[in-house]
Amino acid sequence: MSEVRKEKRNPEKLQVLLSRGAATLATKTASTENVSAHGLRVRTERLWKSGTHLTAHSSEGQLWARGRIVYCQGSSTNKFALGLELTSRTIEWIMRSPSL
Repeated sequence: MSEVRKEKRNPEKLQVLLSRGAATLATKTASTENVSAHGLRVRTERLWKSGTHLTAHSSEGQLWARGRIVYCQGSSTNKFALGLELTSRTIEWIMRSPSL
């Protein structure tokens, strides 16, 4: 198991907006289940394809991150859990994570 997967996660709940690339009209709301410096676990009502690149913005707008969907698991009726591996993010997002 990689050291990144072993890092401590913050169970912080944030409302986020997910969008693919520049497609801001296709924005979907979601909420985080946990956050780390290298990834997010996000709860959403939409099925997403693994490998898709997304941008996540906090609902307040000050935090953003770009990443790739590592997994999309069905969890309950019309709910999915996404594992988002971050490729870039604001420094404030990093500082909120307990691993740094």
